This record gives sequence, C-alpha cells and structure tokens, in this order.
Amino acid sequence: MWVTSFIGIIFLSAVISDPVVRITKGAIRGITSKSRDGRDFYSFTAIPYAKPPVDELRFEPPVTVDSWEGILDATKESNMCTQNNHFFPAIRHLTLGQEDCLYLNVYTPNINGKLPVMFWIHGGGFLAGHGGSNVFGPEYFMDNDVVLISINYRLGLFGFMSTEDNVIPGNYGLKDQVMALRWVQENIAYFGGDPGQVTIFGESAGGASAGYHLLSPLSKGLFHKAILQSGTPLCRWAVSPPGLVRKRTEAVATIAGCNSDTSEEILKCLKKLPANYVVELHNKFFEWNNHPCIIFPPVVESCDSNQESFLCNHPITDFKQESNVPVVIGLNSGEGGVFAASLFNETSLQYPELSTDINRILPILLMYKHVSMPQYLDEISNRIMETYFPSGNMESSSHLDTVKMIGDGTFIQCALDMSIQLSSPVHFYLFDYENEFSFNQLYGDCKRPLGVSHADELISLFQLKEMIQKGLNDKDIQMSKLMVNIWVKFASSKTPTVDGTDNGQAWPVFTSIGQSELLHIDSVQPKLVKNPFEKKYKFWSELPLLSGLKEFVIPKKSNLKNEL
Repeated sequence: MWVTSFIGIIFLSAVISDPVVRITKGAIRGITSKSRDGRDFYSFTAIPYAKPPVDELRFEPPVTVDSWEGILDATKESNMCTQNNHFFPAIRHLTLGQEDCLYLNVYTPNINGKLPVMFWIHGGGFLAGHGGSNVFGPEYFMDNDVVLISINYRLGLFGFMSTEDNVIPGNYGLKDQVMALRWVQENIAYFGGDPGQVTIFGESAGGASAGYHLLSPLSKGLFHKAILQSGTPLCRWAVSPPGLVRKRTEAVATIAGCNSDTSEEILKCLKKLPANYVVELHNKFFEWNNHPCIIFPPVVESCDSNQESFLCNHPITDFKQESNVPVVIGLNSGEGGVFAASLFNETSLQYPELSTDINRILPILLMYKHVSMPQYLDEISNRIMETYFPSGNMESSSHLDTVKMIGDGTFIQCALDMSIQLSSPVHFYLFDYENEFSFNQLYGDCKRPLGVSHADELISLFQLKEMIQKGLNDKDIQMSKLMVNIWVKFASSKTPTVDGTDNGQAWPVFTSIGQSELLHIDSVQPKLVKNPFEKKYKFWSELPLLSGLKEFVIPKKSNLKNEL
C-alpha cells in the first residue's frame, strides 16, 4: 500500500511542482523546464554517479557512490572536471573545475514513460570540456520522446595518465563513462527511460569514446546503438602507441620531483600534488605552440590481472569489436578549421616557421611524429605538402588548403577506417551546413571563412547558451530540428531515415568506400551521395604514417567494406 502511495506522491510532484524521483541511492529533486517549442520536461542535474575521485581515489577506477538520506538537490550545475582548455585562446590561461566532478544530468519529458535513451559524451581532446546544460542545453531534444543524459568524466592527467602496467593502468576517464552507463542501467527507468534502448553519442574525443565502448568488454550490454561524430578510436590522436604515455607519465613524475623508479612510487607521490599543479604539468609536453593537441590519450591495458581492464587490444593493430550494434559515423566538411583558425590571422600566417620549418612542425601538428618511423617523416611531410599546397609552401593565402589538409589527414581517414572495420551496420554522414555561428570564431583569430568546422554540428543539436547568446536564426533553427530528428530517429527506430521522419527515405548501410552512399547534410533537404572521399582516403592510407607501431598490419579485408 505504501509503495502505491509513494508512487502517487512522485507523480503528483512531477505534475504540480518540482519533480522528486527516488533512485537506487536515494531521492532527488529536479525542476520543470520548457523545451524549444514550449513542451514541459523535467531536469535533474549534478547527480553523483561515483564517489569524488580525490585523495586516495585519485588515479584509481571510479567507485560507486554511497546512498544518501533526505532529498538531494538536483537543480544546480555540477563542477566541471579540472582542466585547462587550450583549444579556446580566450580561456587558455585559466585552470577550471574541480576533481570532485563525477556527476551526470538527466532530462526527460515523461517520468512515467519507457522512452529511448540518448547518452551524450562531450569532446575536448580528453583534456577539456564538460556536460553541463549551460553548454549542452537539452531544449532541442526535449521536443521529442527521448530521455537525454550528459556526463562529466575525468580529463587530462587525472583521466588518462598511465604507466601502462597494473599500478597505473590509465583510461580512468573511459572507466568513468562505463560507471555512468551502469548507473543508467540501474536508474533510468525511474526517469521514464528504457534501459534496453540506450544510444551513446559523442563528438571529437566524445565520438572516439563512443567508439571505444564498441571495443571494450566492460561496456558490452550497457548500450544498444552508437553515434560517432568527428572522432573514432582509429584516429592517430585518439590512441597512444605502446609506451609513449608511460614515458610521459615518468617524465611528469621527474618534473614534479617524485621518485620515478617504480610505478608505486610515482602513484604515491602524484596523489599528493595540488590539482592545479597537475594541470600545469600536463602543459609541459607541448612540442610546438599548443601541439600535439592531445598529450595523454587512451592506452592499451595489460589485462593480465584481476582488475577490470577497459581496453585489451590496440584498435589500430589488433581491432576487436565487443558490441555488435548499429552505428552512425560521420564528420564535418571543414574539420581542419579547429587548427587552421589559430594558424592564420586576418592577413597572414601567425607563425613564420610554418613556411621555414614545416618538416619539423607538420608531424607534430598532424600527430604522426610518434607513430611513424623517423626515417619516413620527411617523406611523409613532403608528399603532404606537394599534394595540398601548389607552391610547396604554406603561405598567407593558404588558409583553405590548410583546412583541407588537417581535416583530411586527421579525421577522414580514421572515420572511414572505423566504418570498414566494424562488423555491425554503419550509416555514414557528412555535415556540410554553415550556421551563422561557427566554432572557428572561438578557435583563433582568423576572420576569413573556413567552412563547416570541427564541432559545428553541435550548434544544431544543443542549445549552446555560453556560446550563442542571441539564439539561432530561422534558417539555422530549421537545420537544427532536422538534425535532432535524424539523431532521434536513429536512436528510436530500427530503420533510420535521411530526414528523421517515419516516412522518409531509408538511410542505407555503408558497405565500401568506393560504392557506398553517405548522407550529405547541407540543407534542410539532405540527400544521399556517392562517397566523395575515395581519392583522399587512398592518398592518406598509402603514406607510411603508422610505420612506427611495431605490430602494425594492414587491416584485413572483410566482406565488401574495405574495397576501394
């Protein structure tokens, strides 16, 4: 009888006032908000899904949060994880966030439903970003019958430092994501979500993270579909060659004055350092300007102990898929703007050495220095320069050529490689719509048009309150509704469509680089087109970029997916 009464109280509170929901660890109170089109939805923010990873829990796998008494206030923004975001020059000098940051947010239009669940993983190079509603506002998705979740996970050294052994195995940020996915399985039904219909999706490092969950035995059974936006585990920036992160971690210990003779001594010492100092240590490893942009990516673990290991096989040399679920993979037409915007100003190159010392800088900028054999570096750089710059040099007028070079070499190849390697159904897209706002405006000082940059599709998916304060114009709103509909249709249906409607044209499965059609999203009437990346993919695949990976082998042919 009391159970019925309690459920009734919860239902009434959701209808007439702020909603209260009891989950496995205790009761939480959220707030009622409005979607873009004025629909009521319920917002629960800063819900702890793991204990604060501080003191003895720093550089350790996440630990399940304790239960609490009373009603937890789930109406405020949580701390972002400790970070220094060097992607945005305006805040590059700031250390932001706290170590106590393992929280998630839940947004739902119907507490009593059984709706598809969409689990968002933010990007930021594994070193920056957060899942807060002031950046990833849920208002667009809440016009639809779907539950949206966004999370924080540990970043930088806190999330990805590793001695590549059982003492500091690393991948803590990815293990945080697994803990959050387990939380979803245990609790999402209390918010009207279906734990048997969970789609993970993310952008950049978040897209690579979503891809890693396809490969990790820890994630198997915790989700049912995945969307990888502008990042996969096969990108050179998204995975470390064996031994590199270990060497950098030992260097961190040396700089910090720790005894680095054993992993145990490194761990004991680094646990005691102030968090802000740990962030500063991370920034000691740039080799040119703010590059390589990712210093501590995920690593392969030893997987020879009783502890839970996230990644046991190197995705490039020994690809092993654990979760056979439908996947969307794609990218934006001008991905390279993420770096090009900071290399040029209004009139010229910002850095003369890009013309005079390019053979030293290019392997760092495009992140092949540590995965290619040293004797091949000049050959690779010369072939890239000859292909993308007619004069053989980067010049003040080379901004669009630079966008193409960075985008092709850093995003296109690894997106197609992932599509080839996956055995599950893959649907491929190209986002090619120019919103009034572009992230290029935040990446650097270049005021020239640079195209549809890295992260620009996020403008259509989320209300980016911190970045677009005046809102979207009418045309951009149309594109936004289209993108949200396409994503929600994939998450909620067995048959995704090109326009996100029930009666729309079916979105075909990727079968081969040369023959498959992809969804070209350049207007509110997207269309299927033949894959335009065949020649680019062939060029980059033939370079000895990965020759430094000792066990590197050419991906084996399977079915039709890797036929050129």
